[in-house]
Amino acid sequence: MRLRGVEGAVVGDALTRTMPRTVALCVLAVAVLTAGAAYQPVPVLLLVVGVPVLVWGVQHPKRFVALAILGCLFSKSLAQVSGIPPVDYLDEASIAASLLVCLGPRILRGQPIRTFPGFGWFTLFGVLGIVSGLVANVPLVVLASGSALALKGILLALAVAQVQWSAADVRRLAKGGVAVMLFIIACSLVNLAIPQTWQGLVGNIPQVSYRAAIPSLIGPFVEPGTLGIMSALGFLALVAWNTTMGGTRFTWLMSAGMALVAVFSFRRKTWLGMIGSFLWLSSRAGRSGVFATAVATVAGILVVFWSTLLTALQGIVATYFDQSEGTAARTLMTKDSFFVALDHFPLGAGFGRFGSDTASEFYSPLYLERGYQNVWGLSERTGNALFLTDTMWPAILGETGILGLLVFVAALVAVFRRLRRLSRDEAPIARWLGLTGIAWIFQYLLESTGNPVFVSPPSYVPLFLLMGLLGSFGGKTPGGQADRTDDGQPAAEPAPDGGADVAQVTRTAAVR
Repeated sequence: MRLRGVEGAVVGDALTRTMPRTVALCVLAVAVLTAGAAYQPVPVLLLVVGVPVLVWGVQHPKRFVALAILGCLFSKSLAQVSGIPPVDYLDEASIAASLLVCLGPRILRGQPIRTFPGFGWFTLFGVLGIVSGLVANVPLVVLASGSALALKGILLALAVAQVQWSAADVRRLAKGGVAVMLFIIACSLVNLAIPQTWQGLVGNIPQVSYRAAIPSLIGPFVEPGTLGIMSALGFLALVAWNTTMGGTRFTWLMSAGMALVAVFSFRRKTWLGMIGSFLWLSSRAGRSGVFATAVATVAGILVVFWSTLLTALQGIVATYFDQSEGTAARTLMTKDSFFVALDHFPLGAGFGRFGSDTASEFYSPLYLERGYQNVWGLSERTGNALFLTDTMWPAILGETGILGLLVFVAALVAVFRRLRRLSRDEAPIARWLGLTGIAWIFQYLLESTGNPVFVSPPSYVPLFLLMGLLGSFGGKTPGGQADRTDDGQPAAEPAPDGGADVAQVTRTAAVR
């Protein structure tokens, strides 16, 4: 007879009752997944792999975000090398997963959503683009694709802002950034050694572009323009680090290496932006001789490479104003974006309708109305369509109207104001974030005249990652409730001016 009340007997009975049910459920799950894989293998594979990864991400959100950032940075390169088209959507998938991992738990716990500087303006920008698309009867497929393209950077910043980042976390992210920069330099050296082979493996066009018998490098990216801006951003971050944290031989060598990589991408606006931001950052060093040395260095570079720089400046002027060979396609689109905004005043034509990659993919009817199919650079029939997505501001103005343009600029101003406050903070890591962000915004604005840097992967990633980090440094939460860290501890209190109280965040991290 079984003895009631004996612990072993009770546990044994429980196992006897539950084990068959567990085995049955496992067998059923395997059968369902196997049957599903026979018809839709990709969704089933994503389900089997994705669910455990998301569970791990909820437990380790900072590590998950770091991996998601890597996915966003190299999605296009991985798609090109692998030859698997769906890999091209890795950055969108990474952002969506980051939102689930970072935003989902906060909502389930009833915690207020953290925001970042300019979030309200960016949200209004998204609403304007979507509403204008609905009003203009943009097909839902086009509108959804255009909205995802225009807003993915903002959603990335929102996901990053949900995690409580400390000064120590920022240092760890900086170390990860150094690893990425070393990878960029290594790939660029291989690219320089075997340019044609590397171009065929990684590049999105088969032929290498040469400047004075020197190949225009692409590094680990698919085109020189992407390498140019990414290496320029890395260079400026390193210069800002040397300015605020104190440079070492390694950081100075790294900054020189990134500068050379940017130079050998042969992107004209990249060069000009780097020179201007380098001089400004050097002026903020606060140490005698640093700015004078920077001015002397830049002057020497101008003297040695004067003919090359003059040719670059002439090329910029020709790109926008010389119509003898049809090279003023950017200027035409910029001018027409004003007319599109006026025709659809005050909302614009809607996401996916003008100046964006989505408008190019579905070839917007607005292009047909304006005869772009007969314009070199704007039609595949007459040459190529690269200039359809070769600048940023026509998309913002044409798709969201004058109001959308003003709102987007207001969002950038809000970000700049927070960065300026951080650049004057007593904590060196905060000053580094502030100075780096200001230099980046200047670089982005210059690059945006010939590159959709606010939406094109991977160029949009660094700036919106920085915006998300700003949201964790002392921002107020909705409803005046005290925010809490990921483990439920009280987070840092906001500074009196709404800026980042980095010292308080650091003390909170130390307690944790």
